[in-house]
Amino acid sequence: MAIKGKTILVTGATGQLAGAVARGLVGDNEVIALARFSAPGSREALEAAGVTCVRGDYVTRDFDEAPEKVDYVFHAAANTKPTTMDEGMRDNAEGTAFLMHRYRDAKGFLHVSATGCYAAHPDPEHVFTEDEPLGGSTYFAPMYGVSKTATEGVVRSLCRIYDLPTIIGRMNVAYGGPYFDGGLPGRQLDQLLADEPIRLQRGQRWFQAPIHEDDITRHALIMLEKATVPATIVNWGGDEGVEVEAWVRHLGRLVGKEPIFEYDDRPRAASWIGDHSRRIALGCECKVDWREGMKRMIRARRPDVTIIEDM
Repeated sequence: MAIKGKTILVTGATGQLAGAVARGLVGDNEVIALARFSAPGSREALEAAGVTCVRGDYVTRDFDEAPEKVDYVFHAAANTKPTTMDEGMRDNAEGTAFLMHRYRDAKGFLHVSATGCYAAHPDPEHVFTEDEPLGGSTYFAPMYGVSKTATEGVVRSLCRIYDLPTIIGRMNVAYGGPYFDGGLPGRQLDQLLADEPIRLQRGQRWFQAPIHEDDITRHALIMLEKATVPATIVNWGGDEGVEVEAWVRHLGRLVGKEPIFEYDDRPRAASWIGDHSRRIALGCECKVDWREGMKRMIRARRPDVTIIEDM
């Protein structure tokens, strides 16, 4: 059964990933975005798309404008660059606990985690299953992966304590539309078009499994409907592991730009390619190949750019 006629609370809707999901779910359900809306125009843009916006902050337990009860929660908000462990634990782990406590009677809770929770593997083309060692390998923000790992422990525990059906989706590289910065590929597209250098680690092949926001939005309702107690943990990325340098070169060919790469010794992130057997078993198949997805991203973010179609 599809989820219809329900209320779905979305956190992180002022960002790229959850913003796309919130807009995409409008229609069959009431979508409520909980955020601080500190960026000018962020609230108005969501409201124009049919999203109900309520100001609040789950980290400080400011739920004054938030509904007392909702049917489902899509929780994607996070501090992705905490400067200290205490900040990461407060914003990501403790804040998520407050949110789960508030909506402990929901029918389903989807926590968007990160493949950055996995411990790094020496083989950049290694395919991670959900039971691989954790530890956090987000070198661009060392406290992020660690605090997200801790957050998973909080989510798993409260799922069982509250008997709250939960699913934890370890998100890989999300990208797609015009909202916010467009994810890693969106930022790289902007750099390409501005003739700015794209920095990579010297001597290190870097693989990810990019997933387009159209697939993410389609999967979200399925995952919410299939949340369980204890929590189900699933890798949430695209079907194919792609070397980051390769997709940047592909983007360059699509827009007629030769990428400018700068290589240094600063580690940025480990390679994360997920085994997606569990995702597919849930019924969450990907329909957007990353090559087609990159074209969709260019059209959405830069309609002024002519795409070279014979790729």
